[in-house]
Amino acid sequence: MMLPRLALRAVHTTSRLSGGQEFYWGPEKAAGRELVGYGANGDNIYQDRLDYWYPAIRFRKEDSTIAPIRAKEQADWKNLSAEEKKLLYRYSFRQTLSEFEAPTGYWKVIGAVILSVLGLCTYYAVLLNVYVYPELPPTFQNEYKEAQVERALVLEKGQFLGAPTKYDYENQKWKK
Repeated sequence: MMLPRLALRAVHTTSRLSGGQEFYWGPEKAAGRELVGYGANGDNIYQDRLDYWYPAIRFRKEDSTIAPIRAKEQADWKNLSAEEKKLLYRYSFRQTLSEFEAPTGYWKVIGAVILSVLGLCTYYAVLLNVYVYPELPPTFQNEYKEAQVERALVLEKGQFLGAPTKYDYENQKWKK
């Protein structure tokens, strides 16, 4: 079901002009920026990705600042200064690889949210235990449990399976 829609999208949203240049019919995603490649998935969008370094379009539009440098770029790159090379890079890409991989500190926000949720859950559990749930019945007390075990041993005396086999009735202690 999805494949025909994708095929129609590819047919209807792009077409070639007489000069071989691709023309986009849909909403203008490129906003006047130069198409320089296929990109990660064929869409004309700029996207910084670590797994695919080559976006489909340039980061910035062509303007009067970069136009003469682009003309110089067509000749020998040795004629370009370091500042012009950096400007060319900044017009093509939003950030360098080291800037892209730099830590952002976003882990602190995630940690704060997780700890806040855990704190609220703990507060809610305490609130329920104090104000909502009734007191525990006496069957949960240790004395009651011990009496229940003793009663079971007395009632089941003489059986050859289960707990009565591990209890010494003469010394009133568990066997080791």
